[in-house]
Amino acid sequence: MAEAKKQSLLNGALVLSGAIVLVKILSLFFKLYVANKIGYGGAGLYSIAYDIYTPIYSIALAGLPTAVSKMVASELAQGHFKDVKKLFSVSNMLFALMGVLGTALLVILAYPFAVSQGSPNALPSIIAIAPSVFFCCVMSGYRGYYQGHRNMNPSAVSQIFEAAGKLIFGWLFLNLVLGSTLEFAGSIPILNGIVTNERAAYASTAAILGVSAGSLAGLLYLLLYRAAKKDGITAAMLENSPAAQSRKALAKRLIAIAIPIAVSSIVFNLTTLIDNWTVGNRLFVVLERNFDTVAKMYPDVVASQGFSPERTSDFKDYLFGAYNLVLEIKNVVPTFTITLGLSALPILSESWTKKDMASVRRSTETVIRISMLIALPAGVGMMALADDLLFLLFGSSKLNAPAIPYIAPILVLYGFSVVFLALTQPLTSVLQAIDRMDVPIKGMLIGATLKVIANFALVSIPSVNIQGAVVGSILCNIVMVAYALVVLKKETKLKYRWGSLLFRPLGAALISGAAGWLTNSIFEKALPAHGLTFISGFLSTQNIACVMSVLAAVLFYVFGLLALRAITKEDISMLPGGRKIAKRLAKYGLLG
Repeated sequence: MAEAKKQSLLNGALVLSGAIVLVKILSLFFKLYVANKIGYGGAGLYSIAYDIYTPIYSIALAGLPTAVSKMVASELAQGHFKDVKKLFSVSNMLFALMGVLGTALLVILAYPFAVSQGSPNALPSIIAIAPSVFFCCVMSGYRGYYQGHRNMNPSAVSQIFEAAGKLIFGWLFLNLVLGSTLEFAGSIPILNGIVTNERAAYASTAAILGVSAGSLAGLLYLLLYRAAKKDGITAAMLENSPAAQSRKALAKRLIAIAIPIAVSSIVFNLTTLIDNWTVGNRLFVVLERNFDTVAKMYPDVVASQGFSPERTSDFKDYLFGAYNLVLEIKNVVPTFTITLGLSALPILSESWTKKDMASVRRSTETVIRISMLIALPAGVGMMALADDLLFLLFGSSKLNAPAIPYIAPILVLYGFSVVFLALTQPLTSVLQAIDRMDVPIKGMLIGATLKVIANFALVSIPSVNIQGAVVGSILCNIVMVAYALVVLKKETKLKYRWGSLLFRPLGAALISGAAGWLTNSIFEKALPAHGLTFISGFLSTQNIACVMSVLAAVLFYVFGLLALRAITKEDISMLPGGRKIAKRLAKYGLLG
């Protein structure tokens, strides 16, 4: 893309983050809707399908999007525009091939994975999401190509189309199934004798069909965008470009770059798959062997849902679904920080190619600092308001409300660890850009080993069960982040300024958390115990207090950042219109 149209690191991240905000809101809203419509049990089947889909989809991509982005950025920096054009068609063939293989692999593994988890009712959901692997692989090829051009708009808009399609079609399919008699299992021979809970199984399947429909919608947008907008490489740029390499040579280079990234991706996603499997499998085994012990830990849940030893599989799906919905809340935070890494990768790759170490250090520090600014207040907020946040999201559902007191401690623990999780992917992107793809692999191998050991050791304890899954995740993320920071310091000679990177943002986050907790306490005491009624609607005291506490936390976080000078002039200047804002804030001594 022409030089003038390239997006800066933070502007690129803002484009993606803006889309991610909308996408995550749509996605989270839909998952909450599904959970409150069909309960944690049906949501558990939905989660199991995602647990095998996400790793296989990521393995199928095998580092290719990052490799394409990195290679396109490097070739553009050298003026090799003909290579860039040819690289697009070469990479698309690879993406399509991997999409076909990934879809086939998911279908083959669907039955053994579902049965080994003690959740055969998840089988139709896994099959329903399989086409999405192909659509997303092809879509990722386009996204990687345009990200290499430092143009995040196609990626951002396609994600919105994908999320909107998922929401619209998922809602439509789900309500069609819930409105039917659900007496059609016998007409699907492969599912005869497998599906035992038709309502949960087919409601989950209908909802997850929206994922496949949404990914097709995102792909169609990118195809139309490519046809209409091209990529900004003009005829004059091509005429002055050196002759293109052969398709074979480009493919070899692309694969050579992708392999170390692919190894990292494969290790990460295989360990994620193993992690998900061990949690589900151990939980099912411990329930089979010690049902009464586990049931005594969740008396309200057992009483409200009528779980018994004969319904072990349903009890397991309920607990697993509740746990995974906590993960959904926790995973909102790294969704935003991932975009920083994606936006930084082509900029860092270009700077690394040109040996501009000052730019490498500056961009790396920006990625770390902005990640901290996002993750710290979110983590503190989760710890301070765990019960109230969960009640706001699930308290209206008679199916889900009984589990809230038992899963709130899980959210508190994840609040502590979310800063490490939020840094993991951005640091991985930075390391990939400076040709240290081996570091995330080594860090993940160590961390994943600890994670799997912790799952086997803790989830297998009847008195701990699903709550033990948190410990391994925390250990894994701490190991990965610590190792990455050590290597980055060595490779880039970056001197971490912990005052601006950690301590000042943490101070602002603690101010924010205290303000949120205090506001929540004041409103709960000041408002009527029975809540407020407006026309025909009803708002509980706890929900009103939670919403007001979140607003207060956000407001006081901004004040805290400015009071502690946790934001730098460079951070503000990279925002649209940021130079004027930075100048005014600097005038009052509010920038670090």
